Amino acid sequence: MIGSGSIGPDLAYGFVSALAREGGKVYLHDIRQDALDAGVARIRGYVAKGLARGKISEAAARAVEEALVPTLRLEDLAACDYVLEAATEDLATKRVILSKLEAVVGPACLIGFATSGIPRAQIAEGARHPERCFVNHPFYPAWRALPVEVVLSGHVELGDRMVATLKHLGKVPIVTADAPCFAADDIFCNYVSEAARIVAEGLATPAQVDAIVNDAIGGGGPLNVMDLTRGNLLTVHCQELMRDASTGGPWFEPPAILRERGNAAWHDRKAPGDPRHDDTLRTAVLDRILAVLFARTYFVVDQGICEASDLNWLTRMSLGFRRGLLDIAEEYGAARVRALCEAHAAKHPGFHVPRSISREALPSFRRHVLVDRDGDLAQVVVRRPEARNALNRETLDEIAAIVRELGDDASVRGIVLTSFDGALAGADIHELASLKTPADCETICRRGHAVLDVLASSKKPVVAAVDGPVLGGGAELSMACHARVVGTALVLGQPEVNLGIIPGYGGTQRLPRLIGLDRALDLLRTGRSIGAAEAHATGWATVAPASDPVGAAKALLRQHLTGELRLAPVDPAPIAVPADLPRVELGHRSRAIDAILVDVVRRGLVLPLSEGLAIEAEGFGRCKRTVDLDIGMKNFIQNGPRVPAAFLHE
Repeated sequence: MIGSGSIGPDLAYGFVSALAREGGKVYLHDIRQDALDAGVARIRGYVAKGLARGKISEAAARAVEEALVPTLRLEDLAACDYVLEAATEDLATKRVILSKLEAVVGPACLIGFATSGIPRAQIAEGARHPERCFVNHPFYPAWRALPVEVVLSGHVELGDRMVATLKHLGKVPIVTADAPCFAADDIFCNYVSEAARIVAEGLATPAQVDAIVNDAIGGGGPLNVMDLTRGNLLTVHCQELMRDASTGGPWFEPPAILRERGNAAWHDRKAPGDPRHDDTLRTAVLDRILAVLFARTYFVVDQGICEASDLNWLTRMSLGFRRGLLDIAEEYGAARVRALCEAHAAKHPGFHVPRSISREALPSFRRHVLVDRDGDLAQVVVRRPEARNALNRETLDEIAAIVRELGDDASVRGIVLTSFDGALAGADIHELASLKTPADCETICRRGHAVLDVLASSKKPVVAAVDGPVLGGGAELSMACHARVVGTALVLGQPEVNLGIIPGYGGTQRLPRLIGLDRALDLLRTGRSIGAAEAHATGWATVAPASDPVGAAKALLRQHLTGELRLAPVDPAPIAVPADLPRVELGHRSRAIDAILVDVVRRGLVLPLSEGLAIEAEGFGRCKRTVDLDIGMKNFIQNGPRVPAAFLHE
């Protein structure tokens, strides 16, 4: 990490947290000792705070301390696999740093540049190896913000390495075109500039602007974000880049008030302004803000700077809005979006209304599930990394729709179902907690069963490729596939009983049919987790754990397609259930929920799978009638999975 100023230490802390457990090293470099000392102190402060709040262990804290290497010597970066420059927004200085860095690191070292808007081509101009130079644009707060915009170099192998490296470091790479300010900062800086113009014109105060915007779409308000990031002058820089671009013009001229403010805050924390406003002011401010947000969002999409699904997720995660901007536009409707933008354009010459808005043809896209192709194999990827890829209704519906589409696509012969990072952390707990009645609980199970039946009944083989936490609904989704390939970091379980519920997406019926009744009951009734080796030994995983589960899943599909082996869904036939079941130590877990679980297993397994699933759904609904469901859900939401619920067994 080059630069120990505003953002470098935060990035270094995020990276060292990801690498420390593996024995990796993160070098933090600066040319000034005081800056280096301040950066190290900030990182140690984060560690101390994590320890105090119980977020990290003493061992993890020691590992971070040992893995962080502060240095004034650029030469110490010689053995690095990846270097990220985060020292400056000045193009000339970035080029000087790049020149010096290339004389130090090996030819295979990837080089990233943390910039809010300078195009990659300009930075890499004159580089010895421009193909290994990338834009890596992080977001605030850098140590924990997931998204990083990536501008690729055109070299496929190195680009794949760059994306994989960022994933390994705990980030979510979003690929954008090499346009000034890329995707998010095009939208964000124009949004901030419009807010600044509104204040400069005397239409509203900073307190009113932020209150109006935050009430409508979240994000804290544009000027509040400027205070948090000290970003006024950086916004000026980005506006100038967009103004001078081939798609720019005078409308992008940064408002003078941004320069005048400099690093001064918009809000006085000791004497905050009055945010109160009437409906007339709210409409005047919000119409202008939304016009700019919508227009720049669809400019980015129409110009091919960023895919619509990527941009929707990016604007929610990086800008903090309650929903992605494309979602918000759809809520308003194409006609209303067009009216807002055209009204703004009529008053502000040079304001561009994108074609998709002027034609009222807002692009459709999927929110949570992506599809990649590898020849005649399709890869379906669940992407909700902020929730460890938890399966809400919308995600499940998207999975079903995609699998149906791929089933009708003659060019597809097999499907890999995976996630952004291999994890499938279960059903969306907040969605489950919102269910009001036993009938609601039964209905959500039946919906899930229908989705999983799409996988199981697919005429084209579907192989799950999973790694990391694969729990609850994620495990059930995997069991509906025709085979399962696991990574070495797998943590597999059906922990529903810890929440005061039973599995509701087929776990009570498929798991015993897959690994045997005794083993299944142990996992179902205790909620305990197992690792990759045990998952393979029990038969849950089709083949031995793989370092590259997606690659191994594709290889398994190839074997099926060539006739070397046959993949098939879990056998739906009834299985015998003995009168006496193995004894299980329940510990703190609810006896009331356990009784429902055992009853569902007993009655469901002796029937065909479809009938057993109906009994499971009814049993899930019965859980809603217990006191322990409410206790378990509230405990999980308030305290997380590590604190046992104090069940009453009622």
